[in-house]
Amino acid sequence: MKNKLNFPGARFITHGVLALAIWAIMIAVNDAVDPLMSYYLALVGMYATAMFGMAILVGLSGQVSLGNGALMAVGGYVFALTSLNWQTVPFLGLPWNAVWSVIFAGLGGVVIGLIVGGIAARLKGPYLAGLTLGLAVGIPAIANRFPETFGGENGLMLTVPYPEGGYASSAEGGEAEFGGTAADEFVIEEPATEQAPLEGETAGGEVADEDLLSIEDLGGVDDGGEVLAEEDILTLDDLGNDAVAPVEETFTEEVPLSDVPDIASDPAGFTDPGGFDAGFILEQWQASVSITVACIVGFIALNLVRGRQGRVWQAVRDDPVAAAVSGISPSGAKISAFVVSSLFASLAGAVFAQLLSYVGPGAFGLGLSLSLLVGIVLGGRSSLLGAIIGAVLLVWLPEFVLSLSADRGWDEQITNNAPNLIYGLLVVLVVLVAPGGIVGTIRSFWDKAAQKKSERV
Repeated sequence: MKNKLNFPGARFITHGVLALAIWAIMIAVNDAVDPLMSYYLALVGMYATAMFGMAILVGLSGQVSLGNGALMAVGGYVFALTSLNWQTVPFLGLPWNAVWSVIFAGLGGVVIGLIVGGIAARLKGPYLAGLTLGLAVGIPAIANRFPETFGGENGLMLTVPYPEGGYASSAEGGEAEFGGTAADEFVIEEPATEQAPLEGETAGGEVADEDLLSIEDLGGVDDGGEVLAEEDILTLDDLGNDAVAPVEETFTEEVPLSDVPDIASDPAGFTDPGGFDAGFILEQWQASVSITVACIVGFIALNLVRGRQGRVWQAVRDDPVAAAVSGISPSGAKISAFVVSSLFASLAGAVFAQLLSYVGPGAFGLGLSLSLLVGIVLGGRSSLLGAIIGAVLLVWLPEFVLSLSADRGWDEQITNNAPNLIYGLLVVLVVLVAPGGIVGTIRSFWDKAAQKKSERV
C-alpha cells in the first residue's frame, strides 16, 4: 500500500482529500450551529490563515516577526479599495466581485513580502525584530497620512458583495418582496385632500347659502374680539366662478393581500425595504468564506512544508552555512518564507475586512501582530496544527475571560486587560516549561514513549 502512494502527485492528492474533508466537516458544523458560533468559526479561520504563514516564517525558517498584523492590513486595504472603486477586472473586463478582491489582496501581500523580505534577509535577531515592529506601527499609520485614499483614522466602510440570493436586485428599486397569503384582497381607507371647484357645487352637490358660515355660527365676533357686521361675512358672489377650496373626502384603494408580509407563517420569505433576505444568515456566509480560504491556504502550506521547500527552510534555520555549502541560498530561502507569510497574512486581512465590513488603523494595530505571535508560540511554532490550536486559543480565551468576569463581577478595565495579562503569562509558561508549544510538547512525549517502548523490545 505504501508503494502505491509513491507515484508522482500522490502527496498533492492526499493533502487535497484531507483539506476537502476538513472543509466539508467545518461547513456542516457551520450550518448546524447558531450565528454566534458561526462568527467564532469565522474568526478561527481568519486567525488560522494568518498563523499558517507565521508557522512557516517563525517556525520553519527561524525568523522573528512582530509585524504580520501590518501585512494583514495590506490585504484588508487592498480588498477595500478594489471593492469600492473597481467595477471590472483590469485587462480581463470581467465583472468585479469579492473573489477578485481577495485575489488582488493576495497579490498585494506578495509584492510587500518581496520588498520586506529582501530587507529582512540581511538582518537577524533584534534587528529583524525591530524591522517587523516598525512595520506593525508604520503601515497602519499610513492611512492617517493619506486620508483621502485610506479614510484616515475613521477608515473605510465596506459594502461587501454578498451572494445575490441574499438581497433584492437593484432593478427592483429597493421595494419590499413578500410571500403570499390565503386571502385575496383587503381594503385600506385613508383621508385625502382634493381641490374642488366651487362653481355652484361641491364634490357632494350644489353650494347653497346655508352651506356658508353666518354671524351666528361665528359667535358674533372675529378672532380679534370685534363685533362682526353683515358685510364681513362671505357670500356666493364673493367666491366667484374661479374660486377653489379644499374639500376632504375619503377614498378606498384595493391592495392585494399577497403584497403584504406574512412573517409568522413564512419568516424566510420576508425581505425588508433594503432588500435583505431574513433567511440569509450573514454570520454563516462569513464563516463559510473564512473556512474556505483557510482550507485553501492550509492545503498550500501543507504541500510547502512537506515538500522540498519545507526542507530548504529547515536547513537554513538549523545551519545557514551548511545549507549554503549544499547549494541552498539562505537569502532566497528567507525571502521566500517572507513572501509566503505575507501572502497568507494578506488573505487573512481580506477575510478580516469582510468580517468587519470595515478597514481602519485601529483594526490592524500592534496588538494584532502580538496576538499572532502569541498564538503560534502557544500552539507550536513549527506545526500547522499548532497554528489552528493557537487560532482557537485566540478566539476562546477572551470569551472565557468575559464569562469569568461576569461571574466574578470584575471592573470593565480589568476585563479588558485580563486577556493580555493571561497571554503574557502563558507565553512565559510555555517558554519555560514547553518551548515547543502544545503540539511540540505532545509530540515530544510521544517520541519519548515510543523510544522507551522500542528499548524494551
